[in-house]
Amino acid sequence: MHHNPHIRVSAVVLTNDDGQVALVRKHHTRAFIFPGGKPERHEDGLAAAIREVHEELGIELTPEDLRHLGDFNTPAANEAQTELFSQVYAAQLDDGQQVRVQAEIAELIWADPAAVELPSDTRLAPLGSTILQGIAAGRLG
Repeated sequence: MHHNPHIRVSAVVLTNDDGQVALVRKHHTRAFIFPGGKPERHEDGLAAAIREVHEELGIELTPEDLRHLGDFNTPAANEAQTELFSQVYAAQLDDGQQVRVQAEIAELIWADPAAVELPSDTRLAPLGSTILQGIAAGRLG
């Protein structure tokens, strides 16, 4: 039996005071995803989420800032025939906290979970669709 390769990531649903959620697009990709990434060898999902958000957006989070929304299996956005296992966390951005696009991030948008508007020639990653639909329907959040 053939199994698709899989990737394990931590993702953060970062919400601002207007209820909008941060979506990022990495360089040389067309899919918008949540900030986050792959855990390093010594990291659990929570530690990876904190490190990745700091690396990608310059935001300092603590474990107390994050709430585990759940674990999700979806197709990967940028790797064909690859399954994504995501540990998803939610965090509220502090009022006035500066967000800086850096590292491998090319673009950041703030989206209304119920009405995501993306730049032309881009798309929303499968995990993003699943989570934002759950938030809009009141099942997550």
